[in-house]
Amino acid sequence: MSTQMLNDRTFADANVDTPDPTTGALSYGGVVGKTLVLLTLTVIAAAFGWNNALRWFSPSSGLLFFVGYLVLMMLTFAAVKNPTAAAGAGVVYALLMGAWMGAISRVYEQYYEGIVGQAVLTSLCVFLACLFLYGFRIVKVTNKFAGTVIGALVGLMVLYVVAIVLSLFGAELVFLDSPTPLGIGIAIGIAVLAALTLFLDFAVIETGVNRGAPKSFEWYCAYGLQSSLVWLYVEILRVLALLRGAS
Repeated sequence: MSTQMLNDRTFADANVDTPDPTTGALSYGGVVGKTLVLLTLTVIAAAFGWNNALRWFSPSSGLLFFVGYLVLMMLTFAAVKNPTAAAGAGVVYALLMGAWMGAISRVYEQYYEGIVGQAVLTSLCVFLACLFLYGFRIVKVTNKFAGTVIGALVGLMVLYVVAIVLSLFGAELVFLDSPTPLGIGIAIGIAVLAALTLFLDFAVIETGVNRGAPKSFEWYCAYGLQSSLVWLYVEILRVLALLRGAS
């Protein structure tokens, strides 16, 4: 969802006002600090979800999680429409998504001991690697690069929509979650795509800093970056589970 918030239109002239001299402009330190705040809330909520996972997951929980997903989407669209609301939306997102992450992580951990720690460590390493590659300009975010990533994201969204529609009629795209070479390959591809969105986030944040965007956009950028990190973790967790299931 971060590409809905952080894209080439984020700091277009129509979206960026002159910074308030009393508050200052967007800064890297401010984005990092606010991202850490949101991630801390995510971890706290994840602990709550971890402890309640066995009660939450039941035959009737599907509707609850679907409603929760819709709420998260509405929060994102609200923040895109009104960036000044990103702080509140980001906090709610962190709490809701954190609780879900904690619950799903507990379920995975029950099946594959130690998988959560592996997923957290792998996610951190991927994030640092992407930051290094971007910071030293080893990977450059060109228009072609951004277009390719966004095109792949659109294709993935279409795939998910098709899967949801088919599930309503009792059919399932089994290969998406099966520990077969195809299923594992697709899962790895999605995880790589999640990692690539980090480069887009970094590029847009850098543009905002260079353009002197208002400091209020720090919460907005933090929200977008947080959503990329959460997605990355979830996809890495799924890849590890499929790899273990295939062994």
